[in-house]
Amino acid sequence: MDDLHKPAARRWIHWLVTAMVFVALYAWMTRGNASPLIGEQAPDLSMAVAAGAEPNSPRKVTLSEMSGGVVVLDFWASWCGACKRTTPILNDLRAEFAERGVAFYAVNVEPFDRQSLQAAHAAFGTEFPSLHDRSGAVQKRYAIRMLPTVIVVGRNGTVRWASTGVPSKMRLRGAISDALN
Repeated sequence: MDDLHKPAARRWIHWLVTAMVFVALYAWMTRGNASPLIGEQAPDLSMAVAAGAEPNSPRKVTLSEMSGGVVVLDFWASWCGACKRTTPILNDLRAEFAERGVAFYAVNVEPFDRQSLQAAHAAFGTEFPSLHDRSGAVQKRYAIRMLPTVIVVGRNGTVRWASTGVPSKMRLRGAISDALN
């Protein structure tokens, strides 16, 4: 190789090595972040709907009273850009599974007032109710370490699937379908 091509080759190798380091670092940082609860009974929660209440639907959600149905929980915060990108995916899947009775709930984990939560819920364009975990107790019981975290609870009340970060729509659709079967 002549001297003219050496700098370009070095830059290309440097870029490739840098990319491999970032991929390895991301894999290491996100390992085990889905949920230690997969296969376990989902911790019960009983919370009032704080935003996005729907007509003719309960004003309070109690997970243990929803046995026999599939529930999707989306843990989020207003400052979380990835949470905002997750909302359209969940809105689409909610519409897709509406006839099959899958319940979708957002769980906000910020310690702010109800009015702020309602404003954030509207700004995200969330088309399903938000619950408010002001104290962080539900977040702790579900071992939430990253936002967003999406959890699918099966008909028998066990955690069937969990994802951190913006979930793959295809994988989440598959997880919901599996939980329905």
